[in-house]
Amino acid sequence: MTVIDIFLIILILSASTLSVFAIVYLKKFSEHVEAMRKDLNKLVERTTPVLENLESVTRRASRVAGEVENYWDEIDSSIKKIRERISGLTSLKKNADVEYPAKDLIKNIKALSKGVSAFWTAFKLR
Repeated sequence: MTVIDIFLIILILSASTLSVFAIVYLKKFSEHVEAMRKDLNKLVERTTPVLENLESVTRRASRVAGEVENYWDEIDSSIKKIRERISGLTSLKKNADVEYPAKDLIKNIKALSKGVSAFWTAFKLR
């Protein structure tokens, strides 16, 4: 046997060993892929009910938001009505002031007379 024959035998043995290791490695790899596929299936099965619950919660929240919008519209219209009534009252007050332009003058004269009478009363007591 020559050196080339020995190297050829070693090469054939190493190729055979490499192919056996490749087969074993591919088998383990396929087992890991299968386990991951099963885990993904379990994950999908678990998330499907969660998504369905989320969908029902979203529908309920949308319904509640619609009802709140209706209530808000009612409250807004009530506030507008109250503002209109208050603005009507303030406009009446302004009209009353216009009707009696001498009202402030009369008040001032009354206050002046009360002040003078209080002064004379205090002056007489001394």
